[in-house]
Amino acid sequence: MKKYGIYNIKVSTRKHKKYDVFIKDKYLLSFGDNRYGQYKDKIGHYSSKDSLDLKKLNAYYKRHNKKYPIHSADWFSKKFLW
Repeated sequence: MKKYGIYNIKVSTRKHKKYDVFIKDKYLLSFGDNRYGQYKDKIGHYSSKDSLDLKKLNAYYKRHNKKYPIHSADWFSKKFLW
């Protein structure tokens, strides 16, 4: 489990999810799909799936261009995977 401020993030136990997030040791949500890559995994467990491809990064942000509330799965994905 890695600490990022008030967030504790660990590899997910849920099927097809990359990470589970805990805030103050209380389970919050899972994010990321371990069947797919990402731009840059800042946590590091799935860094073998990093693409560092700006086209993929731009396409991701076009698909996810809405403003989601803080602490949503999309917010964590953008912060730690994209």
